[in-house]
Order: sequence, then C-alpha cells, then structure tokens
Amino acid sequence: MIEIREHTSDIVRRSDMAFLNAYRDCLIKEDMSEIIVGGKKFGPFKAGSKVHLPNWVIENLVHRKIADISQEDDYDSLRHLQNIYRVEEDHPHRIQEFHPLLYSALRRSLLNLQEDRTSIDPRIRDEIKKMQRIIPLIVETRLSKILRVAKSGAYQDKRKGMTLEERWLCEEMIALLSSWRAEITQ
Repeated sequence: MIEIREHTSDIVRRSDMAFLNAYRDCLIKEDMSEIIVGGKKFGPFKAGSKVHLPNWVIENLVHRKIADISQEDDYDSLRHLQNIYRVEEDHPHRIQEFHPLLYSALRRSLLNLQEDRTSIDPRIRDEIKKMQRIIPLIVETRLSKILRVAKSGAYQDKRKGMTLEERWLCEEMIALLSSWRAEITQ
C-alpha cells in the first residue's frame, strides 16, 4: 500500500493562496478611475464606497493608502487578535469559531507590517511586537484544543470553527491516533 501524505508547508502555502484569492470588503479613500492590478481591471471607484475585492488587490490598495479593510472584515487586526486570545483563554474547553483563513491573514498582515518596519512610526513597531507575542499564544491554546477534539472523536461537530490548517492537523491527528490504537489493541 502506498500512502501519500501532505506536508505542513504544502497546507500552509495552499491556505495562503486561498487567502490571497478570497474576497472581502474594503473602503475606498479617494475617487479613482479604473485601476489595473496584475493585468485585471477594477473600478471606477468613488471615495467612501465599500468594494468587494480579492485580498491580493486590497493589499495593493492598502499599501498605496488608497483603501482600508472594512471594519467587519478586519479579522487580522491586532484588536481582533487580542479579542480572540481573550476568548480562547476564558474558554479553555471550547473551540471558538475562527475564520478559515485566519492564520494566512495573520501571516500576510504581519509580513506587510514588517515591510513598514523601516518606518519611524513607533506604533507600527509596537503593533509588530504585540502580534509576534500573541500569535504563538493563540496557536498553543488552539493546539491543545485540537488535540482534545482529535482524541475525542468530536471532529465533525467542531470542524466548522477551525481554520484550514487546523482541520488538516486534526485529520492527521485522528488518522495517527486511530492507527496507533489499532496497533496497540491487536
């Protein structure tokens, strides 16, 4: 029997691509005629309008200070991340529902902030430090919850609240635990 398994890095790259191609809302800051990003045409846009665009386009517009991510879709902001961590800590046995692309969004957000690291704005440097501290705490908290779900057999009930990477990890853990149990109890 040949078994081919995916590597964590493959799952992370796939999730990152899904994030970049996923759409969310942004707020346009100024009137713009048609724009071309990566050979695709978008627009025209009026200042103050809410527009549904792929994340790769929004990243370009935000970088140029032409747009901001709309507040309800800003799930990778530091404030949202701090709220997530608070809820995770307050409810150690409950899987809080995460956006399926949260980790990819956080990686991109941190990467984009780090590109601005040369900025003399101390707020940006402070935000980077805070994100770098809180992300591993959330990951470790979630890891223990994922292990409990994999062990308990409650995956189908809990998978909806997990990110893509967490689903993959839980499925891998379920397969590993199942195989281990089968071998041990023979």
